Amino acid sequence: MDYHDMLAHVGAGGAHPGGFAATLNFLSHFPIAAGAKVLEVGSGTGQTACYLAEKGCDVTALDLREKMVEKTQKRAQSKGVNVKAVQGDVTKLPFEDESFDVVLGESVTVFADIPKALREYVRVLRPEGELFDRELMAVKPLPEAMKQAISTLYGAKELPSLDQWLHMIEEAGFKEVEVWNPTALADDLLHFLPGFDDPSLAEPATKENAAEIKSIQQQNLSILTKYEDYHGYGVFMGIKK
Repeated sequence: MDYHDMLAHVGAGGAHPGGFAATLNFLSHFPIAAGAKVLEVGSGTGQTACYLAEKGCDVTALDLREKMVEKTQKRAQSKGVNVKAVQGDVTKLPFEDESFDVVLGESVTVFADIPKALREYVRVLRPEGELFDRELMAVKPLPEAMKQAISTLYGAKELPSLDQWLHMIEEAGFKEVEVWNPTALADDLLHFLPGFDDPSLAEPATKENAAEIKSIQQQNLSILTKYEDYHGYGVFMGIKK
């Protein structure tokens, strides 16, 4: 079991920086119009996808893990909304060119081949389509021990700085690239760790995996707190050129 398998097992909802409260705050400033075709990449258990569907958006939710796709479908059914849940990789999106008005991500691109994922977002967006991507970023050079820890636990190859993120997004084919509300992770840490699990979507822990789940969660908390001065996050935004 790895970190992302653990998220699927516990039915994690707002596991991204700032939690679901930060998602709602962002969408209050940048509402997505009803009827817009939205692709949420790395959608997890579908918390944001279902919220947008409730607001009248035409939502497709994509996640790499089949278990997440199943839990998105379960959440959508319980809420009585229509969300198209699809299994797929952000670096090889299973959609036609120019299929969406908005691509939305919440702490997923950083775990992938970043330039390749960003090029895929451009490809599937319609002309003038928008990217909203909430991602972690380095706020100062990372110590080698932190680089190793995030690689081992999360599988992330790098943690770009704000300027590196902006450059990569622009290079991928976006214009008017900016970051909204860059925030020190430590400022919001206690806001998104509570409520991490979603009991309605969690699977019972077994004797075999209970200790493993606890260990992964403790490693995650240790990295977030031990290295809290080194990382922050923000919502990166751009418009397809």
